[in-house]
Amino acid sequence: CSGPKSVIPVRNDLTFLDLTVQQIEHLNKKYDANVPLVLMNSFNTDDDTMKIIRKYSGFNVSIKTFNQSRYPRINKESLMPIPKSCRTDDDIEAWYPPGHGDFYQAFSNSGLLEEFVDQGKKYCFISNIDNLGATVDLNILNMCLDQSREFVMEVTDKTRADVKGGTLIQYEGKLRLLEGAQVPKEHEEDFKSVKKFNVFNTNNLW
Repeated sequence: CSGPKSVIPVRNDLTFLDLTVQQIEHLNKKYDANVPLVLMNSFNTDDDTMKIIRKYSGFNVSIKTFNQSRYPRINKESLMPIPKSCRTDDDIEAWYPPGHGDFYQAFSNSGLLEEFVDQGKKYCFISNIDNLGATVDLNILNMCLDQSREFVMEVTDKTRADVKGGTLIQYEGKLRLLEGAQVPKEHEEDFKSVKKFNVFNTNNLW
């Protein structure tokens, strides 16, 4: 797939983004709310995304976008940055977007976090655009409110199809997320076991 994965058709010619916009519009209409859709792009997909979202201008959904950071690629021999300047356009292949883990810093740097806080918004639901099982579950939101939860991760039963995804472990007396990239090679099979690790991180976060 070239371009944003949000525009891949998945059902009756509707894309991941079409279905997500429909879900949030339904939520806003049902509860007379104003839940925005916020899309995190990279410098590779931002221009395409801005063109695509124009078609939703008549929908009852406010769509905001922001960009991930950009990091320079490193020469494996010299361990020096490959880019010769700070301009991405000078050599776009010399830069890369860091991915999901950059959300918090990039969201804050974009100014959107401050904007939403000023509007009185308190909770943010994060999911991958290609996860159609990710919906705004009011039961989880009410739990966050009732129990004053600052962070919630949605997990589900792990199957053999989920062996590469993150799981939860007890470490130094705390519940922590363990990702495959953190696991030493000699313990990879243990990590994939659905008996030893029976939950799977859906990457839906509150």
